[in-house]
Amino acid sequence: MEWIRKQIDITPAQDRALKRLAQQQGTTEAEILRKALGLLLAREGIAENEDPFADLIGLFASPAEVDYDDIYR
Repeated sequence: MEWIRKQIDITPAQDRALKRLAQQQGTTEAEILRKALGLLLAREGIAENEDPFADLIGLFASPAEVDYDDIYR
């Protein structure tokens, strides 16, 4: 899996809570943040692997479907 590094700002209280939760679950803070982001995206109906251009596919004719003679008439 490819990772992209992000830098975020959180409050001191969030930092303490995140550290405590990571320790309780025996995982990393980064993994908790990734899970939280995944849950938010799912709740908002945004697929993590969604192609932002997928809705555009098929909206335009392929070059093979264009009647260039018709264009010049």
